Amino acid sequence: MKGIMMKTTHFSLLACLTLMLAPAMASASGDGVALRHAEITFDNETLRKGLTVFTDVCMGCHAAKYISYRNLMDYPELGLSREEVDELRGDKALMSGLITELSPEDAAESYGKTPPDLSVIARARRGGGNYLYSILTGYEADPHGKIEDGSYNIYYPGNRTAMPDPLAWMGHDESETADLEEQARTVASFLVFIGDPHQLERKAIGVWVMGFLILLTLVLWMLKREVWKDVKKH
Repeated sequence: MKGIMMKTTHFSLLACLTLMLAPAMASASGDGVALRHAEITFDNETLRKGLTVFTDVCMGCHAAKYISYRNLMDYPELGLSREEVDELRGDKALMSGLITELSPEDAAESYGKTPPDLSVIARARRGGGNYLYSILTGYEADPHGKIEDGSYNIYYPGNRTAMPDPLAWMGHDESETADLEEQARTVASFLVFIGDPHQLERKAIGVWVMGFLILLTLVLWMLKREVWKDVKKH
């Protein structure tokens, strides 16, 4: 009985320490370049701005067909009313989802293949929001002058991407660069959010779970001391 109790205590301690102290893995692009850190937030203002950037810029080529306009009203973080969703939807059917205006044929002709759907892109790429933010802010002139077909991006694997800089129209002086980075941050936050819209609820539950594990560990540790104090005396 005492042996089982000791094992239970040690397992509980190990579980708590593993969950609390496991270091976050460093993310990098395919070429080993460390990704830029993005301040991913899910406040109403950030998500609304991110949605605007997505519909104004990203939807020119990309789709997000695995979410629907109707479901946008289910997320209080976005704060969208039925009227706003209908306005965003335009002439598309309510259940159609965020569908790109670019046909697969046009995309294949322009980029060689259909641009990826962005519904869960943040979950599909290592680095998540940091990856998306880095890609959007990583366009530069090719220092080697070798890329003639496509664009040079310091964070993209191989540095060559068929996607042109979607935010190039904003310019690159100091103020415009700051605005570009904010646009990239908000749309990255939006894509992280729609890829897993229930993550806030799950994280809130996780806080309670961690609190319970810590309390359980403390109780088991005190119980272990009580059980073994007489053994130590002998």
